[in-house]
Amino acid sequence: MTTPLQGRIYDYIRQYISLHGYSPSLQEIARGIGISPKSISLVSRSIHALVAAGRLEFHKQGYRNIQVAGSSEFLLPLMGRIAAGVPIEAIEERQTLDLGPLVKGEGHFVLEVKGDSMVEEGILEGDFVICRHAAQAGEGDIVVALVDEHDATLKRISYRIRDRVTLVPANPALKPKAYLPHRVRIQGVFIGLLRLKM
Repeated sequence: MTTPLQGRIYDYIRQYISLHGYSPSLQEIARGIGISPKSISLVSRSIHALVAAGRLEFHKQGYRNIQVAGSSEFLLPLMGRIAAGVPIEAIEERQTLDLGPLVKGEGHFVLEVKGDSMVEEGILEGDFVICRHAAQAGEGDIVVALVDEHDATLKRISYRIRDRVTLVPANPALKPKAYLPHRVRIQGVFIGLLRLKM
């Protein structure tokens, strides 16, 4: 049987992993459940009790190594849908996508593609794109870009026009769009995709 404190810690860890794809630090757990970050020894003892009770597991050595018992180590946060066409409103959904051993979850996220603006890159509607969190990208990278703080889109980025950030589709029916740099915020860089046939 677990104590109320252990229950709060378990719930917080489960929710944190679901949102971020990796486990929280002891200090984050303490803050998250409303106790002093100086109480990490209490948090640590509670986690070890939850491991002994079979509710949590340590899945590797080192930092951020807690997982819910019986779950996969490779859960990525599914953050919503990304436009590969007309930008759509950015909405964060609290779901995860289990990719097994394909990628490590920390620092990565998944988006479902809507639209056809990246078809010549082989990115089709319904695909899941795997992205690395990043605030900067190199010339020609495919990025998740937030335009005017509310429209998220997946495009190739170009800095070739002076004082402009250009988002370039991979579809001959669509034209690139150039923006002043302050209007575009990079959220991540595309690293791969998953296509599920159902």
